[in-house]
Amino acid sequence: VAPINRRGELQLEEFLGLLSPRTRLVALAHVSNALGTVLPVKPLIEAAHAHGAVVLIDGAQAVPHARLDVRALGADFYAFSGHKLYGPTGIGVLYGREELLAAMPPWQGGGDMILTVSFAKTTYNELPWKFEAGTPNMSGAVGLAAAMDYLEGLGVEAIAAHEQRLLQLATAELARLPDIEIIGTAAHKASVLSFTMKGVHPHDLGTILDAEGVAVRTGHHCAMPVMTFFGLPATARASFGCYNTEGDVASLVQALGKAREVLA
Repeated sequence: VAPINRRGELQLEEFLGLLSPRTRLVALAHVSNALGTVLPVKPLIEAAHAHGAVVLIDGAQAVPHARLDVRALGADFYAFSGHKLYGPTGIGVLYGREELLAAMPPWQGGGDMILTVSFAKTTYNELPWKFEAGTPNMSGAVGLAAAMDYLEGLGVEAIAAHEQRLLQLATAELARLPDIEIIGTAAHKASVLSFTMKGVHPHDLGTILDAEGVAVRTGHHCAMPVMTFFGLPATARASFGCYNTEGDVASLVQALGKAREVLA
């Protein structure tokens, strides 16, 4: 496991030191859901490939916030979920290099993933049907396509710029609050802001913010090792999307003031 520093950034030299001819698979999160840190995945992929490793990128937190070219990145596999793009739940996307997918056995059995079946042997179907067993999630696919069309209509670059403005505003506002500590201060971040309030458990903080009409996520964010590294049980996390406004940032700051009055 490659270590991070106190800013939440990957320690590059340590990462490179972990690579060897024995490395078979390197799995990276393009963007940390807990901290918002954006990894420089292209040079990391190149370093892994230099050692003959295959690279899998979890892009669930990256795809809604930036335009991506998986071929330009050089990723062998790139995966993301539909609901992070404001699409339906229960559907996602896996990009894979054709030669790698062709060499892999199917992971699930069902209709359309076979060509022939006999008592002697089974012949699997061609790509992509080999990995599309059974009845597909047709409504999910239509919904995901509609969500992606909607984001394209807004403009992915415009969305990213808007979210970055909100992130910078919120970061500056929370940095002024003496009892708030921002967790994850990497130079390159997506629109995620994790924080704690001194002397207050994040779950209690989240309850007060919720009562004030401000929705944040509290907990370990499925990243317990990250919380352990920072010596925390959890954080509160504000995430900014295309629908958020500067008024929402002001509401967050006001609600934090209310939480301070109630809990401090």
